[in-house]
Amino acid sequence: MKKAIRYTALLLAPALVTLFLLTGAINRVDRWVQDGLFQRGGVPSADIVIIGIDEYALEQLGPYPTNYRDYVAYTLEEMAADPDKRPAAVAIDILYEGSTSESADNHLASAASRLDNVIVASMAVYGRDIKWENNRASSLSYGVTDYILPFDELRNAAAQGLINAMYDTDGVMRHALLYEDIPGEGRVYSMPVEAARLYLASRGEELSLPDERFIYVPYSSKPGMDGYSDGVSIAQVIFGQVPVDYWAGKLVIIGPYAAALQDAYFTPADRGRQMYGVEIQANVIQTLLEQNHKADIPDVYQYVAVFVIELAAMWLFRRLNPAWGVAMWAAITLLGFGASMLLYSAGWVTHPLWTGVSAFILYLIALAIYLVELMLRYLRTEKERHRLELEKERIQAELTLATRIQESALIKEFPAFPDKGEFDVFASMRPAKEVGGDLYDLFMPDDGHLVIVIGDVSGKGGPAALLMMVTLMLIRHMARTEMSPAAILAALNEEICARNPEEMFVTVWLGVLEINRGRLMCANAGHEYPAIKRPGGSFELIKDKHGFVVGGMEGVRYREYERFLEPGTKLFLYTDGLTEANDKNEALFGTERMLEALIRAQNGTPEEILASVKGEAAAFTGDAPQFDDLTMLCLTYNGSNQANS
Repeated sequence: MKKAIRYTALLLAPALVTLFLLTGAINRVDRWVQDGLFQRGGVPSADIVIIGIDEYALEQLGPYPTNYRDYVAYTLEEMAADPDKRPAAVAIDILYEGSTSESADNHLASAASRLDNVIVASMAVYGRDIKWENNRASSLSYGVTDYILPFDELRNAAAQGLINAMYDTDGVMRHALLYEDIPGEGRVYSMPVEAARLYLASRGEELSLPDERFIYVPYSSKPGMDGYSDGVSIAQVIFGQVPVDYWAGKLVIIGPYAAALQDAYFTPADRGRQMYGVEIQANVIQTLLEQNHKADIPDVYQYVAVFVIELAAMWLFRRLNPAWGVAMWAAITLLGFGASMLLYSAGWVTHPLWTGVSAFILYLIALAIYLVELMLRYLRTEKERHRLELEKERIQAELTLATRIQESALIKEFPAFPDKGEFDVFASMRPAKEVGGDLYDLFMPDDGHLVIVIGDVSGKGGPAALLMMVTLMLIRHMARTEMSPAAILAALNEEICARNPEEMFVTVWLGVLEINRGRLMCANAGHEYPAIKRPGGSFELIKDKHGFVVGGMEGVRYREYERFLEPGTKLFLYTDGLTEANDKNEALFGTERMLEALIRAQNGTPEEILASVKGEAAAFTGDAPQFDDLTMLCLTYNGSNQANS
């Protein structure tokens, strides 16, 4: 049953994410990413030039379109005047629908016929086509409903090419129409196709076209003077101000080049500035001439590919630690971008954002499942450990309560055992953050024994404090039935390893003092060496045998050793926050300075010794920030005679 649920989730999550992609919610952002990855620009071809009906022409020749059939005719005549300097092809990006005056129409048709390599505009009209049978609608389809051609004389004098502008749903023109199958006309090609074909024919070459109806256009230039336009106006040509070498042997595009003529569109080359229609035609023509056209891989194939990737990603996310899951998501995203770039270089356009977004959503789903499973595991543990129910519920509360919880766990009031004269003990902890990972504890499981604990949890902040709380509670629980420090540490290690998804660990020094005899049984799980001062001597380190850290690996066994404390013996325990405290030059306080500080204060009470050592450490570090918790514990054994007195 559990496997069935797991496999259902493994399939359902990618399916839901794929459905999310089908809604088109990220398509606009995906297109922006496409533009950033694919539209890298290029070098505009010097063989493609633009002669614009620009602001200068409108100022010198008058408003458009009055008399502009004659003006375009004059321009064609100028280009045809020298047979050795004629252009290879001329594309006129103006739709000459219907007749105006007979003389202007004939003038334009005659000039086009004289040049004999002119392409003029035609346009397909799209709409809904209703078919009728028996006086009722039998079918409804969307397609070409009309085809607009130039007036008859011009149609007979020049080739025609479609100028339909096909922009994407976000209003940006990334694709170009190559042809349209028009009822009654057959296949009609676009103006860029016809212009490129004529240009190559003048060089004895043939144009090779892809099978696709649309192509993705890699723009070679930005709008304006940085592209194909040299600022040449149709008025300058008419006035004889343009040398014939400007168009000789080249592909010339004539058309509107002024904002007032409203023939400009947004393109991926510059989404903040519109590009005139003649500039777009030039970009498409260069794409065809260089055979650099790209085709969109159909979305259905991309959905299938992304779904397969989603299945693999979900399988990995369910098996990886969440931290590794982030790295895996980043890797999948980068691989998605890399694959998109590789396919683009091979002529195929994909959705580069789909893979990364899908993987991110799946990571969040996997993380949510992981957290739910973690919570369920925690609740099962709660049922097994009734004594820890209140504490563990508080641990799972918001981290804003963690400081209060931690303070409640540590002994703050000293003397901790005012009716016990056999020993005097004092401990303190100063966390590096609001919530620390160091721990200490002092408790008497019975009237004859004192348990001493000091430890350090890996990491800082809330997670370290939570593990600290669990460690202290488990030690107290285990010491009720077990007096062997080694056995307590072994059992503690098994418990922590079994419930440690974050892979944290704890160093622990644990001692059990037989109060009447002064017999101290100890075990060390990777913690700092304790320091001891015997009567008549000075503080020195007890270089005991370290065991492995708690929580690092299952099945660890710990070595136990004993020390007999004579009356007057002092024991000093600490965490690495003391020896690794550093100054502004990153020099460490170190073990030697610690021992020197202890020796200077060795005749004081445990509280005085801790205050002195803390003061010397603070003087050493100065204004340098505290990066680790600083915990210390000092015990003076007075002996059983002191208790009797």
